[in-house]
Amino acid sequence: MIKERKKKLNKKTKSQILMEYARTVGISFSVALIFTILLSFHARSEMIKNLYINADERVKIDEKVAKQIVTQSDLTKNLKTKKYTICLQVGNLYATADDFANAEYAYKLAMEKAPTGIYTPYLRMAEVLTAQEKFEEANNLIKSVKDIQNKKLIKFKTRAYMVLGDKYYSIGKFLSAAKSYEKSKFYYDKFATKDSKIDEAIITRITNAYIETANIMVKNGYNSEAVRFLKKAEKYSPHNFEIKYKLAIIYSDLDPVKSVEYFEPLLEKMPQFIDYGVYGKALMKAANIADIEGKPTQAKYYRYKIHSVDIFIAQKVVYKNDIEIILDSFTVRKFWFKYKLRAKYKLKNISNNDIKHLSADFILRQNDKVLETVTKTFVTARNPLYSNGGETAEYEIIFGKNIFTKKELEQYVIDIYIYKDERYKTLAGTMKVPLKSIYSSK
Repeated sequence: MIKERKKKLNKKTKSQILMEYARTVGISFSVALIFTILLSFHARSEMIKNLYINADERVKIDEKVAKQIVTQSDLTKNLKTKKYTICLQVGNLYATADDFANAEYAYKLAMEKAPTGIYTPYLRMAEVLTAQEKFEEANNLIKSVKDIQNKKLIKFKTRAYMVLGDKYYSIGKFLSAAKSYEKSKFYYDKFATKDSKIDEAIITRITNAYIETANIMVKNGYNSEAVRFLKKAEKYSPHNFEIKYKLAIIYSDLDPVKSVEYFEPLLEKMPQFIDYGVYGKALMKAANIADIEGKPTQAKYYRYKIHSVDIFIAQKVVYKNDIEIILDSFTVRKFWFKYKLRAKYKLKNISNNDIKHLSADFILRQNDKVLETVTKTFVTARNPLYSNGGETAEYEIIFGKNIFTKKELEQYVIDIYIYKDERYKTLAGTMKVPLKSIYSSK
């Protein structure tokens, strides 16, 4: 009887067996899930590492691999009998390995075998020719492809002329670059729908190429030619400050009245960036010309403008060279693994004029991202900053952002903007945080 009772007691019910089975399955599933999550985190971290590999490193790796492949065997052997795609890939390998002669041979075969409407081998050939500075051959190749309203062909010519322009620009042939970029834009404008970023990139390239061409003209004393190229640049970028300012400067000798026309709107928008000395001389010359031409009212206007601009500059504008920024001390206190940035600054007036109002913005940023701005008023009417060496009192700037590691701190810079009027701020200096200034708080 006792044995039978023990057997009954030891015997498990079906529900108990199911519960134990479910528990075992649950534990196994949980372990597998945790293991899978850990693996996914590892895979994700590896993927992120790969994403952030420097682009130059990738190019080096590709070049190394390509060179190993092309040196181990002659890929051009029997290439004439191969299909278009193989010819193209062989050309890509040789181009990556900087073996341009064999790349040209492979791309030539690829062009011959390419299906109608495929322009990739033409673009690759143009790139290889451009890399070798075979500009005439590259241009002839691009021109040789018949112009038709075909989306792929338009894309090819847009890209090919862009590549050609970039090469010209990189070796200082800026006028040739500008002309190639204009051809690129000509074909890009044929697209029914456009990407604003691509359009802007092409226009920026054209503008910069013409500006650089004008700079060369000025250096060689050909100011009239410089104006011609700047006017071309202005056509593409009508609101570009640099172009208008260069024209204002050059016209101050060639055509003072025209110079004043360019200077006036710049004075209203960006007075802190223009040379008032040149502007003042242009106004005086324009006044003298008006007198000679029998226009006393116009001459009076120009002379009045000299006076009014002088007052405006004195009251509203501070130039970078007017103020010296003195960093007395810079410390980064560490407390409970957090860093606080503290800096003590003075401003010194090295101009010939007293300053009655002066403030500064201290902007902490990481790359292009602004993290924090601290504003301080250094000078007021009651306590002016006198000319030729006057110094302000020492002011401490404390940033509130918590910084957790030195490595993070290395990424930050501080921009210092000074201004009399908040509308006209001048970048007076940019500095990195000196890491040697970090120490632990006691």
